[in-house]
Amino acid sequence: MLTLIATPIGNLSDITYRAVETLRAADAVYCEDTRRTLQLLNHLDIKKTLVSCHEHNEIGRAEQIVARMLGEELDVALVTDAGTPCISDPGFRVVDAALKSGIRVCPVSGPSAVIDALSVSGFEVDSYAFFGFIPRQGKDRSEAFARVRRCGAGIAVLYESPHRVTALVRDIARELKDPRVSVSCDLTKFYELTLRGAASEVL
Repeated sequence: MLTLIATPIGNLSDITYRAVETLRAADAVYCEDTRRTLQLLNHLDIKKTLVSCHEHNEIGRAEQIVARMLGEELDVALVTDAGTPCISDPGFRVVDAALKSGIRVCPVSGPSAVIDALSVSGFEVDSYAFFGFIPRQGKDRSEAFARVRRCGAGIAVLYESPHRVTALVRDIARELKDPRVSVSCDLTKFYELTLRGAASEVL
């Protein structure tokens, strides 16, 4: 079985019992960044050999993982740095290859930046559209904002890195006519912060 394990987005104590048990029982653990995952496993006192599986090597790793699982009858755990594999993170190529080979794929749910941010936004969340990381610049970025405008959902959820979030809020104010926003960073951590208001005010 291939198990996709959601890992803490900040506070390591947010790991679930099931995630810990699954990591302990896994025959192999593939992860986005071995250094980050090693910190988590050390915190949990779990000793495993880690193998990287990230956006730059995922195509080759997918074939390797499936071959190992079938050849050695392994149970494999797949994790990303913070959150759930395949959700704005690597993993879908591995899942696709596993499913095509008849391997069972199972999720182990856990922390979610999307849900955490929505829950503290103060917005009525009847529907939302998730856009993840939008392009950084140029025509692709403009087209992404056009998709946000057309989506029809009550709320649009975007991801951004800390170094580019100011530019994102500035562009939201301009491209989307200064809507109400909720901007969260460091969720579940000591310096957790959420700013709410018109995009121009939050900026």
